[in-house]
Amino acid sequence: MIWRLLRGVFSVTAATTGLLLVYGIVYALEGMTTRIPITSPRELTTTTLWMLPWMLLYCSGLEDFGTVTRQASVFWLGLAPALAFLYFYERHTGSSVLTKVAMPLLATVGGLLPHVVRRIKFVFTLISLAAGIAGLVVLYFTVDTLVSSTSSFATKGIGLVFVAFGTASVATGALSVASLWRRHSEITA
Repeated sequence: MIWRLLRGVFSVTAATTGLLLVYGIVYALEGMTTRIPITSPRELTTTTLWMLPWMLLYCSGLEDFGTVTRQASVFWLGLAPALAFLYFYERHTGSSVLTKVAMPLLATVGGLLPHVVRRIKFVFTLISLAAGIAGLVVLYFTVDTLVSSTSSFATKGIGLVFVAFGTASVATGALSVASLWRRHSEITA
């Protein structure tokens, strides 16, 4: 049970710090003077698909919390901060009104699908493994920047978010591999 709790904590941390990094990129691009024309439905589709992996990772952590506590309400109550987070940050972008209203809800519904449809629950494991690989890549470049005397992050806070995301993602991936290995051992034994 402690491993599931840890995987839940690391999944939620990785998803939250990942979303902070993603919205940091979005805000940086908002400062560009040239915008590519895009229709509202296409913008909604693109941003929803961009946010879906983060919500899957977040809901994976909530699933682990719900399993550890044996209370379904933990999962459903945990969705409220995620929705609030997405609505808060999306409110400050230059996206269309359709995207600002619908994307957080669509991404959250997509993230909770593996919880509702048990046959696709393996998606939570796949997204955790993908997060672990992404965390390794981020840590590789982050450590290179941290030890370099010629480059640095804009602020220490940005560096901290990168390190937190990389560490939490690698831990999530490692705990998912350990969980798969344990299940494989139980089946073959």
